[in-house]
Amino acid sequence: MRERLSPWMLLLCAFLLFFIIYLTGAVWPAFISSRGLQEGTLGLIIGFYGLALFVARLPIGFLCDLLTGNRRAVISAGFLCIALGLVLPGLFESAWPLFVSRILLGVGAGSFVAIAVLYTLYSSPRSAGFGMAVVASFLGWGQIFANPLGGWLADRFGMLAPFWVSALVAVVGAVLALAIVEPRPERVPTQRVLLPKSANLYIGSLTMAVVFFAVFATVYSVTQLYAATQLGINKATQGFLLTAFISPFVGVVLISPLLAKTLGVTGVVTAGLAFLGAGALLTPVANLPVLFFCEALLGVGFGLTFGLLMALSVEEVPAGQRFSAMGIFQSIYAAGMLLGPLTAGYVTQAFGYPAAFLSVGAVVLLAGTWFLLVRIGVFAAGVRLARG
Repeated sequence: MRERLSPWMLLLCAFLLFFIIYLTGAVWPAFISSRGLQEGTLGLIIGFYGLALFVARLPIGFLCDLLTGNRRAVISAGFLCIALGLVLPGLFESAWPLFVSRILLGVGAGSFVAIAVLYTLYSSPRSAGFGMAVVASFLGWGQIFANPLGGWLADRFGMLAPFWVSALVAVVGAVLALAIVEPRPERVPTQRVLLPKSANLYIGSLTMAVVFFAVFATVYSVTQLYAATQLGINKATQGFLLTAFISPFVGVVLISPLLAKTLGVTGVVTAGLAFLGAGALLTPVANLPVLFFCEALLGVGFGLTFGLLMALSVEEVPAGQRFSAMGIFQSIYAAGMLLGPLTAGYVTQAFGYPAAFLSVGAVVLLAGTWFLLVRIGVFAAGVRLARG
């Protein structure tokens, strides 16, 4: 009975994981600013979440390949790390606990490596791509509810309220994860090689790093400051701005496998990068209605890329290395979470908001061109190899 319910428990864990993290998403920039810290330091603190993801996800993936039948412990431990990280800002006044908090959030969020691949083990290999898109969509489902609620809690009860609520829900998630029962393991040898040999894994990982660079530089960092300082938008409205970004993401990521069957993975991902670049480039000239439109463009671009690149990263990887491959994929794209807000924060501080958004847009469009050319080259090489 528990095994049949376990895929649904995993999806609930995915929902809770992102609900917890993003309940404070609309609050972090304002909360850090309230401590008297400048844009550069804000970008550094927010970026430490990505640094922790970058460091933690590869060993988490490798560990999950070894812990057959016991990966629920990794998921539960992730929730407990998040709970600890969320109580620190309310207990200490200095800046250093904020850095530690973001690190613990990143380590805890690394449990998504286990959730993503483990969920696909309950379905047939043919439907693994759609299963990956489904679990990827929960990054959005959690945020749809968390972003406006977090902004409302902060406005109504103070900026620490979302942190306390999130910590409590994280403890619930830790208990729920322990009830998961894995499917019977495949009879495949455990792979001891740390780095799988797959061109698509590394192409997809680097491309996804640029996607997260753009998203975290804009949506989760500088756009919120731009909205508050230049347009006078309150925290509750900022929560709805985040919803305008994540709602299109959820719908698009679910249909992205169907689009890829018609247009090809390369075409859909390249289009997604174009949407991301357009959203970033339009933001510095936006009033409030146009800003909502820019957030929607970014959400569409994110949806067209995330699920497909996740599936691409494990497509050619042996079964005994899939958790490691997912760890590599999520570790590399986490570098974008670090570099995005860090770069945008310092560019904003030195040259202003327009320069930050224009630089992000340029990076994304260049990455789209690179991805298209590299994928065409890989495809052509595969055809030549098949012909002998």
